[in-house]
Formats: sequence, structure tokens, C-alpha cells
Amino acid sequence: MAVYEIPGTLVAEWREDVKAMIDKWENYNLSLEQFREAVDAEIAYAKDKGLKAWIVDSSQAKGAISQNIQNALINENFEKLAKAGVKYFVTIPSDVSVVSKLSINSVVAKAGPHGIETVEVASVEDAVEWLKQNA
Repeated sequence: MAVYEIPGTLVAEWREDVKAMIDKWENYNLSLEQFREAVDAEIAYAKDKGLKAWIVDSSQAKGAISQNIQNALINENFEKLAKAGVKYFVTIPSDVSVVSKLSINSVVAKAGPHGIETVEVASVEDAVEWLKQNA
């Protein structure tokens, strides 16, 4: 079920069976304010539903995450996610952009201090299966 959308950029969906928010990215061309609004809306929707995982599907994403958004992820969002109950941050790397893949990898490396386990898989289906077996 779609929870939040930035047309042409992001569709966020809730997966009840694994208590996960799924962010499907098409590109990272958005402002810091748009990014914060999306994350806050997703957390508000999912935190009382037993949120335990955040799946970032960048398989079709193009472009790089801006430095401002990378900083927000590292300095704000991982803490917000942890407080909301997220234990697992699952990423699906871009199939279409090396730049997108590199920018996600550099950010994900900073999730550990907040007690969030990071996992990289090949698809949303693999992420769901991993969560069913390990979460």
C-alpha cells in the first residue's frame, strides 16, 4: 500500500507482513526539505504498526544523493529510524547507476552506531524473504 509519493522520484509503501517501509527510488533529485518530509511522513504512518525494517530499493534510481541529504541521513535519520523501532536497514543497489550505488553505500556504512543492522540484497522479494527468516 502506497503511503507517500514524490512523483517521478519516490514511492513509499508499507509491507505489513514484515513490518517494513519500502522506499522505491527512481532518482535522488529532491530537496532536503522534501526528503525530511517523506521520512517523517513514513515514520508517522508506521511507528505504531510495529515498524522494524526499512527497505531502500534503489534498483532503478539514477543520480547521487546530495551531500545535504547524506548528512541528514547520517546525523538525523538513522537516529529517528532507531527510535521508531527500525532494527534492519535493507538496501537494494542501483542496477542503472554506479553513482547511485556508491552514494547509498557511503551512507549505509554509518547506520551501525544507532543499533541498526544493514543488509544488502538483490531485490525487494529477497529483502522480504531475508526479513521473514532473520527478523
